[in-house]
Amino acid sequence: MKGYVTKCMLFLVCLFFLTMNALAANPSSLADGAQLLKGSERIAVLNEIGNVEKKYGVRLAVVTVASTKQVKIGDYANQILDSTYKDGKNGNMVLVLAMDTRDYYIATDKTMRQRITDKGGIPALEEQFLPLLKEKKYADAFKAYASESGELLAYYEANGKAYDPHDQFSVTALAIALVLGIGGGFLIRRYLISTMSNVAPALAASAYLDEDSFDLVEKDDTFLFMNVSRVAKAKKEERHDSTDSSHGGGGGKF
Repeated sequence: MKGYVTKCMLFLVCLFFLTMNALAANPSSLADGAQLLKGSERIAVLNEIGNVEKKYGVRLAVVTVASTKQVKIGDYANQILDSTYKDGKNGNMVLVLAMDTRDYYIATDKTMRQRITDKGGIPALEEQFLPLLKEKKYADAFKAYASESGELLAYYEANGKAYDPHDQFSVTALAIALVLGIGGGFLIRRYLISTMSNVAPALAASAYLDEDSFDLVEKDDTFLFMNVSRVAKAKKEERHDSTDSSHGGGGGKF
């Protein structure tokens, strides 16, 4: 009996170390060091991230910290990406939040940078999650980050190239819209004019004048006072753009 208990204890110890090694080798894609999420929110975010990771063979991660301890957030995100989140076959990306300075940064490796570019993909991601971050809806922001990442990756797979907002602009469509808009406006104007029975063109400009409608008998200007108000020019929102040739990404304030 004693030998059986000893074997069970050894088995449990081995299982514990194997589990710890597995976790170390495959860390969670959500590291909420700043404790922004509740238990149910964590599960929802991890499910959203996991679905995208599994479908496209990538690693998407979200890391929140109280402070980067005076390390530039871009450098901090790149270090985490290289040391912890690097097992995605088709690319790796991490979103880092520093709560003391209200900074965020998205770091991508070379492979992911081809799929989610700095000029097209990163702004598209920011457009989805940044308003939610500013409203402190962190769980919704992280889910929006994962969902939009999935959309961008789907675009890459379908088109063989990364999403570029300029590709969505069509000169032909714009020209057609302008022609239809101008033509429609002209027809509506003509119709409205034709239904106004009291409107008719005059033969001369003098017909529009009523000489008895105004009589100026005195003219006098009096300066009372002057009020000058100055408004500070709004500062441009600080951005953090990638300057690292081996990484992509960008960030700013939230």
